[in-house]
Amino acid sequence: MLGLLLWSAALAAPPSGPVHPPEIDARLGSLIGDWTRAGKEASYRDSCVWYDRHAFVVCSLTDSAAGTRVEAIVGYAEKDRRFTYQSYGNNGASRVQYGYPAGDRGIVFTDEQQVEGKQARLTTKLLPQPDGRLRITLDRSVEGGPWQQAGEVYYVRRRPAAPGK
Repeated sequence: MLGLLLWSAALAAPPSGPVHPPEIDARLGSLIGDWTRAGKEASYRDSCVWYDRHAFVVCSLTDSAAGTRVEAIVGYAEKDRRFTYQSYGNNGASRVQYGYPAGDRGIVFTDEQQVEGKQARLTTKLLPQPDGRLRITLDRSVEGGPWQQAGEVYYVRRRPAAPGK
């Protein structure tokens, strides 16, 4: 009986330490920070923080000039061996994307959606830069056509990331 109680207590004990292997934790960790876009510092903010034990990155984006608010969750599903991105906007839109490692520290997400009434495949890359910026690119192929760059932005930090975060 005592053994059963000890076993039950061990299962109920909260796990300690990071949820993901160091390589996955590092990729997710590159998103952590208080970000803006050059020239939009007064109106654009995307603040990303760790959720409990580095399980996910939770981001809150506000673009007051456009009247936009978006909440996003970025994580990694060990069972499926892929990154996950879910977002919910104040216009009622939601989005789910799945992704994989890109380069040394980045993540690439894939998606399909309607663009101007046509089916399009999308890839979104989150690429940390050596100078501390975060490069975000969007490429698309509409109805099987050639891939084209549809967007590119650079996030810059509003303030430096705290040590060890």
